[in-house]
Amino acid sequence: MDELERKLEELLTSPFKDEYPPESLRSQILERVAAARRHRVAAGTVTLAAVAALAPIIAMQAVSERSPADEPATVTVTATATSGQTGLGALVDPGTIVRIPRDLPGKSPFEAMALGRDGTVLGAPQIGASGNSQRSTGIWRAGPDGGLPALVAETGPEVRAYLWAMAAGVPGYLWPDGERLSCRGPDGEGPTRTLDEAWGGRDRFFADGPAFVWGRNARALLVATACGGQIRNYPISGTLEALSYPHAIVRSGSDLRSVDVRDGAIRDLRRLESSSDLVFAANPHLVAWAGGGALTVLDRDTGRSRQILHTLPHEADTAYAGRITAGNRIIVYTAAHQDRDEAETVVYDVRTGREARLGGEAWTAGDWLLWRDGADYRLARVRP
Repeated sequence: MDELERKLEELLTSPFKDEYPPESLRSQILERVAAARRHRVAAGTVTLAAVAALAPIIAMQAVSERSPADEPATVTVTATATSGQTGLGALVDPGTIVRIPRDLPGKSPFEAMALGRDGTVLGAPQIGASGNSQRSTGIWRAGPDGGLPALVAETGPEVRAYLWAMAAGVPGYLWPDGERLSCRGPDGEGPTRTLDEAWGGRDRFFADGPAFVWGRNARALLVATACGGQIRNYPISGTLEALSYPHAIVRSGSDLRSVDVRDGAIRDLRRLESSSDLVFAANPHLVAWAGGGALTVLDRDTGRSRQILHTLPHEADTAYAGRITAGNRIIVYTAAHQDRDEAETVVYDVRTGREARLGGEAWTAGDWLLWRDGADYRLARVRP
């Protein structure tokens, strides 16, 4: 056990005293510590070779909200593509690409954890990274203007160990605080409030449209339209997997259901062939899931499903963890190694059936795509 694991053990035990944190949180935190080791190894190498385009090399001006850390003022996009694939330049508008540096005060790298439909990027200082002492805390935000992330809310040192996900939407920002959910109002304004003191730390949570939606111990679905506002509780068993307002996607065993978060109405979507090792995402038109080496989409209007990708990055390697996000036009699947600085992403255009492959992690929401590019992030609008 190295120094990181010793620090982690202290974080896992001290806030709970005689209790133990949820088992799921322990594995999630260990994965993030492993990721921190990856980034320390890669810290000495800064690569600005970016994403694929079918055109020659293009130099573009990064727009708005510049800072000394953003110099030089150009972003280089390298043209690469393989047979049967498209370059990323065919999917995003090159003129909208902005750079989001990862340097935070105290030299703590910014780690993205959520992308909102308006292009908001939420994250926190990377746990265990070089330079990230317990003084490196807080919830940080970047967005379509690019530039250095800005502090939204300060947090205590003990909170960072539990920040395994965040959510950004119209009602505000949402993040874990131990076994509770904390939030800020629209655009992160107002005081930090506790949205749910009994969340438990196990269930996923989302923000989309006018709602926060989260699960509680896989036995209920909870909905709020304001930070600190009234909470609706629907006694629905199952795991919350995705949200595309007004419908939450809930899985109970092999049964996949849609729940209208406005009134709790349930609609059966389909029975899955496998109920384990699947990751999900949704947009207003489809539900997508990845597992068994394939990416499948279900048309929410017709009820028909089809496999759109038969080969996913590192599909048979348990050292990689998969994540899927869905935007208005594209679906993004990322496989990230849990102990090395390696990740691979496939970006699939539902409209054209074309795909792009990236050598790093990525997210999509609404009309935005966020991806890791060397030591920084890039954010751009998806082409209409």
